[in-house]
Order: sequence, then C-alpha cells, then structure tokens
Amino acid sequence: MPSPVTAWFERQPASIRASFFALAAAILAACFTLTIRFATAEIHPYQAVFLRFAFGLIMIAPMVMKSGLSSLRTTRLPLFGLRGILSAAEMSLWFMAVLYLPLAEATTLNFTVPLFGTILAALVLRETVRVHRWLAVVVGFVGVGLIIQPGSDAMQPASLLPIAAAMCMACAGMITKQLVSTESTTSLLFYLMIITTPVSLIPALFVWQVPSWTAIGLMAVAALMMNVMQICNVKALQLADYSFFVGFSYLRLPIIAILALILFGEVPDIWIIPGGALIIGAAIYVALRERKLAKS
Repeated sequence: MPSPVTAWFERQPASIRASFFALAAAILAACFTLTIRFATAEIHPYQAVFLRFAFGLIMIAPMVMKSGLSSLRTTRLPLFGLRGILSAAEMSLWFMAVLYLPLAEATTLNFTVPLFGTILAALVLRETVRVHRWLAVVVGFVGVGLIIQPGSDAMQPASLLPIAAAMCMACAGMITKQLVSTESTTSLLFYLMIITTPVSLIPALFVWQVPSWTAIGLMAVAALMMNVMQICNVKALQLADYSFFVGFSYLRLPIIAILALILFGEVPDIWIIPGGALIIGAAIYVALRERKLAKS
C-alpha cells in the first residue's frame, strides 16, 4: 500500500510532479558540486574521480544482478571504451575546475556542452546545422569570452578546465546517442562504471594518499547523489516535455552561487551575469531546436 504522502503526490498534475523531479535534480547537481569542493580540499581531484566511479560501480551492481547478465550483451565494446575514457577525462577536468575556480564561474562555463555538441554534430555526424543554431553557438561563445576575458590580466588558465570538460562531455554524449539505439540502460550504466573505474585509477595512483573516512564518506554521498539525480531526470522527462524540463537544469547556477557565497564567501564576478545569460540562452535555444528537429 502506498503511503499517504505517495498517494497525495501521485494525485498531483503531471506538471507539478515533473517540476518536483526536475528541481530535485538541479539541487542534487548543485550539492554534488559542493561535495566535490569539500572532498578535493583533502584529496587530489584524480583520486576523487576514482572514488566517485568506484562507488558508482558498487551501487550499480544490484541493478545488474536484478537484470541478469544477458542485459550486458553487446557488440559495441570499442564505443563503450571510448565513451568511458572521455567520461573519465571529463570528470577529472571538472573536479579540477571545481577545486581551482569560483563555483559559479566553473558551472557557467560548463553550460557550453550543448554548444560543443552542435559543432560535433555538424563535423562528425554530418548533421545539417542551419544558420539559427550556428548563430546561437556564436552567441554562446561570446558569453564565454565575457567571462574568461581572453588576453586580459583577469583571465585565469583554470577557466579553460570547465570548457575542456564540456568538450569531453559533448563527445561522450555524441557516442551515447549512438549507443542508446541498441543498448539497454543497465549496460549503458554498467559499462560506464566498469571502464571508468580502472581508467581513473591510473592517474590516481600517481597522487594517491590514504583518504580519511570523511573524504571517503563525501565521495560515497557524491556518487549516491549522482545516481539519484539521474533517476530524477528520467522521471521528469517521463512526465513532461523536454522544453518544460530544460530550464530547470540551469537552476543549479543560482543555487550554487548562493551556497558558495554562504559556505566559501565566493562573490561571483560581475561578468558572470551577462556572460552566463548569453551561454544559458544559447544552450537552451540549441537544445530546444534539436528537440524540434528530432520530432520533425
């Protein structure tokens, strides 16, 4: 029998339930970033990446056991391998960005993933990208320029870390798009963890130090938050159209900015506002345009 709270929630309109899951995903994404900042204050980002994937592998094991080994059959291991390497690289770059940059800046620059995805779709997948999406990409990178201010004394080399992470994420996403047509959800998650765990262990060994129980606990919580966040994203997309969902994903920026101010005293640079507006606006337009073209 469902609990009274569950029964009440199920009676709510789909838009309300979708909003709950989408907002929960945004909050979890922000909390994940903050957790990584606390963890990498003690252990090297490479070691944190390994622990994140190792705990993710442990947490995915029950799903694999429930689905059975037959769900893992695949003929596309090379693509899985490349996706795993890119994902490990992306996570390493992102963890370093979280450590070395103000969190609001790192988060905003990482929103360039859809922009790089558009470029890769045109160059690698030979998709037709029309002028509207190219203009959105240009506008987005103007926003990047406002934030990092290339050529000026204000530019930090570390600002390139979240951009490089976004490039790796876009490449991994392009491969995922090819895999989802033939592979199960269980195999997508399992092969990601089973490949990224040993791959991320290699650089971690060069900087390894015995982590405290606090650091281990933080990374276990971070892995759990990522898993729950993915479930919330799926639930939200099952209840509402992507155009309804996409705006919620960018709510993690103000959440992170507020929490970073409270916890670390980080005051966002004034250029975050116009630059972030251009990047987020361009990313939303690209995402909605791709959704519309996919439907047609």
